[in-house]
Amino acid sequence: MRESSAGDLLIFRCEMPRLGEPSGREILNKVKGSVANGLSDIIVDEYEKLLVARLIDENYGYLASRDRDFLKKKVFLKLNGQDGARVRKSQGPYQRNQRKSRVWAKLAEYLEGEDEIVLEGFITFRLKEYLEELFNVVDETVEEHLVEREYREFLKLLRHFMDRQKSPASTINIVRQSGGSYQVLDDDFSPIKGEVGTFLKGSPEGLGLDIDDLVVSAVVTLAPEKVVWHGPKDDSPCFDLLKDLFEERFAICPGCSLEK
Repeated sequence: MRESSAGDLLIFRCEMPRLGEPSGREILNKVKGSVANGLSDIIVDEYEKLLVARLIDENYGYLASRDRDFLKKKVFLKLNGQDGARVRKSQGPYQRNQRKSRVWAKLAEYLEGEDEIVLEGFITFRLKEYLEELFNVVDETVEEHLVEREYREFLKLLRHFMDRQKSPASTINIVRQSGGSYQVLDDDFSPIKGEVGTFLKGSPEGLGLDIDDLVVSAVVTLAPEKVVWHGPKDDSPCFDLLKDLFEERFAICPGCSLEK
């Protein structure tokens, strides 16, 4: 084995004595198999970080460097099943081994007919499906990040609006019944009255608000100090938004006579 440099390339050359003999050819095939195994480990375990960073910097350069650094870490965790999702945690090592197996197969196929390989060129021209898979994960992560950022800005805007209310309500009780209907009650458990109460009975024509939008709009207008949720919370956009909006000022009733 000889090591040399050619510009930016580091070259390892393996020389086999008596290559024309059957034993020499058999040894060469074993060496190529080991090279394929080693390079597949290097590409997925080491080079993948650089590939992800390059994909993000080249395709999403319009994002701030802080956002790009965050995305690089997020994508790497996702590729390794460590992004906090229960399904990904169980599938992460399996998916990683799948990627490594596909890379190894491409390497082994290439080395069957070639005695030389340039790693950079091989990745660029022979691993297009692998690169596409990485880009899909990057693109998915970027989209999630932008949606989350937009959502955080939306919450910030709603909080700013509520802070400007002159006389915020003390406590608002939201009762969600099993049929999906809502009641918005004050701290005395009486239905909200006034303009907000009228608004809750039906949004003005042309706004196109559904029931969840109506409830959120009413609560934001009332700007209460605390929100108490009664009843089922599954599959309720209203619950998710208000919980994120009020944070520690959002409480869930453990069960009372209001729930039906």
